[in-house]
Amino acid sequence: MAQSTEKDQKRIRSLDGLRGVACLAVLLLHIGLMTQPFGPDANYDLSPGVPAVMVFYVLSGVVLSLVPLKKLRANGYDWFAYYPRRVVRLCVPLFAAILIGVIAGFVGYSLGSDARSATAIDYTGGLSVIIHDLFMQFDILFNVSDNGLTLHGQPLHRVDSPVWSMSWELWFSILLPLCIFLVMIARRQRLLVLALFACVFLAHYSGYFPLRFGIMFIFGVIIAKRYEAHAARQLPWPAEAVALIVCLALIEVPSLGDYGELANAFAQTVMNAACVCLVLLALSNGFVRRALSARPCLWLGKISYSMYLTHAIVIGALGSVLPMLGLSALACAAVALVASFVFAWLFWRFIEDPSIRWSHSIGKLANSLRS
Repeated sequence: MAQSTEKDQKRIRSLDGLRGVACLAVLLLHIGLMTQPFGPDANYDLSPGVPAVMVFYVLSGVVLSLVPLKKLRANGYDWFAYYPRRVVRLCVPLFAAILIGVIAGFVGYSLGSDARSATAIDYTGGLSVIIHDLFMQFDILFNVSDNGLTLHGQPLHRVDSPVWSMSWELWFSILLPLCIFLVMIARRQRLLVLALFACVFLAHYSGYFPLRFGIMFIFGVIIAKRYEAHAARQLPWPAEAVALIVCLALIEVPSLGDYGELANAFAQTVMNAACVCLVLLALSNGFVRRALSARPCLWLGKISYSMYLTHAIVIGALGSVLPMLGLSALACAAVALVASFVFAWLFWRFIEDPSIRWSHSIGKLANSLRS
């Protein structure tokens, strides 16, 4: 979900705003689940955290593809500089957040906490086990999961739980040239979209999650290919309002009840489709785009990557300390909300923002080495 850092790319303000709103949904979900401000029986899943991650994936597909698609139609794109620039941009904040999570988890373990971050590393297994578990925390490419289980059905514990989704961001960043090539040579875009949604359905039904995660990025590439047409589209405001309400309703369908395997796969596929449509609404020329381009949304978008990487650590730490002070669950949730914003801004100021400048420098260095 890290933003693109192409120097010559024009910022798409509404997509930045949508990224910020989606990150807020993830934050509210985790605050609800970890502090339970309205009691243990409340349906905190109504805060669309999982759909928000799907929106992140589509957004990454759009913003990472726009410049390559434009330049490939002209003189070609500099993939040699892209890779080191992207890795620095994505991984410096990511590894910094994991390191903070390791430290916070160790403190929690020392205090007797049984939280996921405190038990992700087996400190009782000896030095070799500790080193192994530590490496596993930083293993983003091959230690993949769907935020619960690995490909082999084994539970995966991380000191910073949201990091699971960054595996797919990094894999897509690596496979971006192939994804762009496949979309460029596809002549029947509508048939391609239908085939991709069929694959999403099969992925949900079979439980093979890499397929559906990867496809959400490809939807972003498809949108980027016809970006100008999508940005120029203007729906009548009543039609746009109906479309927005329908999308927001459909992304909630999977969390509203227990379904059988087939019905659940269908509901999840509909949710994925609604996420794609939300991105299209954010691009089109209407009130959704204007609302998402407002300053509060843009500020959320600017710190969204930092907030996504750090909020679970902040909530987990405060969730262990604040109840000892006699605060109610609702008060703990309020403090965690404010603290997550503050910590995210500090992380952006001192880690993420410098990483953006470093990524530009790495790109220039790569160009100089090639020449």
